[in-house]
Amino acid sequence: MNITTAKAPLFEKLQKGAELELATLPPYLTAMWSIKPGTNIPSSVAIRSVFMEEMLHLTLATNILSSIGGSVRLGEAEIPKYPLVLEFDGTRFKDREVDIQLAPFSKESMWTFMQIELPANFAPDEIPQEKAELEVPGFTIGEFYQGIKSDLTDLVEEYGEEAVFSGDPRNQVSEEFYWHGGGKPIVVRNLSDASEAIDVICDQGEGADGTLFDGDNHFFGQPEEIAHYFRFKQIYSERYYAKTDNIHSEPSGPIFPVTYDDVYPIKPNCTSADFAGTPELENLNNRFNAHYSMMLSQLEQGFRDDPTVLYTAIMNGMRGLTPIAQAIMQTPINGDPEGRTGCPTFEWRAPITVNP
Repeated sequence: MNITTAKAPLFEKLQKGAELELATLPPYLTAMWSIKPGTNIPSSVAIRSVFMEEMLHLTLATNILSSIGGSVRLGEAEIPKYPLVLEFDGTRFKDREVDIQLAPFSKESMWTFMQIELPANFAPDEIPQEKAELEVPGFTIGEFYQGIKSDLTDLVEEYGEEAVFSGDPRNQVSEEFYWHGGGKPIVVRNLSDASEAIDVICDQGEGADGTLFDGDNHFFGQPEEIAHYFRFKQIYSERYYAKTDNIHSEPSGPIFPVTYDDVYPIKPNCTSADFAGTPELENLNNRFNAHYSMMLSQLEQGFRDDPTVLYTAIMNGMRGLTPIAQAIMQTPINGDPEGRTGCPTFEWRAPITVNP
């Protein structure tokens, strides 16, 4: 088998990895945006921090893909539609009964986020069982990426490092082209770099070396911070972790203040059709989707061959999306029997034009 053929399955796995990271962003943003301004500040800060690190994970996954000669796709065919069940190799991602939804900030959404970020080293009887249907731990993000590391190692052993990591180094996203916060991108040139990038993804989500912490102190010299699963667990449990707690214990520190009433009453999983009778929402949502699609197109360009556009893409994209999303969530849907407000639909819009 030649090296190009041997790489093909990894190209597809890393593309799926990028789609996995992308799939977490709209649910996290929706929950964060649904929080009314000035309320639930610790929760909002925690969710935003996870979002920023998921953006880093997307960058790391695409750097690995680029390093072996692949190119990521973030177009209409790749963007997620909600409610969503992620699948890898025919196996449903995470708990078989849990859909990932665009939903408001709530105890239920924090539960779902915990299932997304579930550590691979949790035994089945350690997985929270408050809901009867949440019994199967399934395939975790960490296990998926460790499989990619194993595949890369096998390729290097068979074909040599130079043949495997043959991508154009000019396409790597470095710290020079990246926004600060939630770690830093790792330029991938060899197996060691790729392994480190995968370890960052796993440790930030699930905890490093069986601890509560995300490994940023080790990788980037940044202050210690608990991993994604445990950040969501604090919100869910309404308790901070104490210094003496570990991954197997419930948070036992001070109260984590949460008020689920201070949330806009959005309709989950809206589509454009939901706004047909509400012209204001229809206009706002069209603007939102135009900004979203433009941001994804710019991200794809940045990850494929022009890293210089990345900073502008994400910073301008988020600045454009946030006020529109908040306006949508404050606008009632005409005729909705429950009096709910709109929710951004995160749908593809092309050709991409954005009006100020």
